[in-house]
Amino acid sequence: QSHQITTNARPTTRRSFISASASVSAPKRETDPKKRVVITGMGLVSVFGNDVDAYYEKLLSGESGISLIDRFDASKFPTRFGGQIRGFSSEGYIDGKNERRLDDCLKYCIVAGKKALESANLGGDKLNT
Repeated sequence: QSHQITTNARPTTRRSFISASASVSAPKRETDPKKRVVITGMGLVSVFGNDVDAYYEKLLSGESGISLIDRFDASKFPTRFGGQIRGFSSEGYIDGKNERRLDDCLKYCIVAGKKALESANLGGDKLNT
C-alpha cells in the first residue's frame, strides 16, 4: 500500500552540526614561527570580578557566578537567573564623556582590553610611542 503526501510548504534546509568526540584529534600544532600566537597579557571583566587571579581561583574551586537576576525585571522572561557583573568600575580606563555614551558591553570590552595591555606592559604611553 503506497501513500502520497502533497504539501505546498517549502523544502526545509538541512543543517549539519559538528560535535567533538574521542575520535576527533586536536588540530596540528603550528610550527611556522610567523604564525604562532603568544599570550603576553590577560584582562577580564566577569561575574567573579575584574582580577584574572581571583577569577581563575573561583573557576578552579567550582564556584558559580550564576544567581537570580536583579538588575532588571526578569519576570517576563522564561529564565530568571544568569551571570551578572557587579561592582564594575571603568574609572581610569574610560573618560567621563565616553562613559555616558557607551553601553555596558562596550565598557566591559574596553576595560578588559586595556587591562590585558597593562598586563602585557603595553598600556598607556607605550602604545603612543
